[in-house]
Amino acid sequence: MSADYTVKIEAFPREHERGDFTEMFNAHGMEVRGRPFDLAWKRYYAIEQEGRLVWVVARYESKPVGYSCSFWYQDLHFNERVAADDMWYVTSEHRGKGVGLKVKECGHSQLKRFGVVKVYDAIRGSYSHPKLMKDIGFEPWGTRWIREL
Repeated sequence: MSADYTVKIEAFPREHERGDFTEMFNAHGMEVRGRPFDLAWKRYYAIEQEGRLVWVVARYESKPVGYSCSFWYQDLHFNERVAADDMWYVTSEHRGKGVGLKVKECGHSQLKRFGVVKVYDAIRGSYSHPKLMKDIGFEPWGTRWIREL
């Protein structure tokens, strides 16, 4: 990754900042579900207010080009903090340059500081991320099933 990129933890975008991310959110939603995201903004802000949200932004020449979002919670079955990698996206023109890796690593470092011991991530099977996921320390664990009602 070149010196023109910066990666850091930021506050989740407020209403006046959403425009910087709208195009990325729409493209991300189209990739994963075939429609633009319709984010539950108030819920993200509430999780952030609880101190459990980690929002990492990659910028190129100050413009956002990637992000990751994770949140931690207390596992209901074991007495440990775990996290879900909620969103992870890099614009197509900035892929393959280490941006995605850096935003993930930055977010996971912060989660570890919060006492998180495991991070869960779900990536659609139609995406070919197994090498990248293994490179950043993930391993396959179970199978995720979905049933639409």
